Amino acid sequence: MATVSKEAIEAKIKSVYYFNGADAVKSAFVDPSALPADDLANLGLVTYCVIILENGFKVEGVSACVDPTIYDEQKGRQYAYENAFNKIWEIEGYLLRQALHEKEETAKALASFAENNTCDGGGCTI
Repeated sequence: MATVSKEAIEAKIKSVYYFNGADAVKSAFVDPSALPADDLANLGLVTYCVIILENGFKVEGVSACVDPTIYDEQKGRQYAYENAFNKIWEIEGYLLRQALHEKEETAKALASFAENNTCDGGGCTI
């Protein structure tokens, strides 16, 4: 039985990066002091996670805290990571299903070839 496992996904992770929304926006502006303080406060409650897989594919996750009085950076990172990880899980599930489908189609084609066994002029058709 073919399945996607947490361990298999974790083995494909090359790097994980986190950043805070306010820090990202401030670093993008020449004059961060011109940014509205309330926007920066709200962006400070948003945590991003970027997971880079061994093949170079990047998946991002995000978490946003609603109540600034309970904001916890570590929980934000955890939730953003889980958000990104779940996206990878979906992609891996699709890839597994596609591989199984292709294997089934190849088996059908080979079975048909074995039944028909038509080879004309040095070439065989499937």
